[in-house]
Amino acid sequence: MLMRVPVEVRGTAQDGSVLEESTHTGVVGALGAMVRTSRLLQMGTEVVVTNRFSQKTAKFRVVWVGEQHTNGSWEIGIESLLPLEDFWGVRFSPKHDQP
Repeated sequence: MLMRVPVEVRGTAQDGSVLEESTHTGVVGALGAMVRTSRLLQMGTEVVVTNRFSQKTAKFRVVWVGEQHTNGSWEIGIESLLPLEDFWGVRFSPKHDQP
């Protein structure tokens, strides 16, 4: 679901430096999100994300890295290490198996 949620992202950038920045999501889902970061994150890296609306914090893993935008930001796909439940402030309907 397209949803801009203000978040705090903490982890290690690809160059080994500490990344701690306020940013936002572009897409959220039951299993993760796409966030925009000012620096590149490496695939498989764990990050801690805090939803600045709810102040809930969860651990995620980088599972996808998009192209760098002309403004210098990166689109980073992250997947939750644990079930998210109500982390984004919306409830996702469970998927039903097709007959």
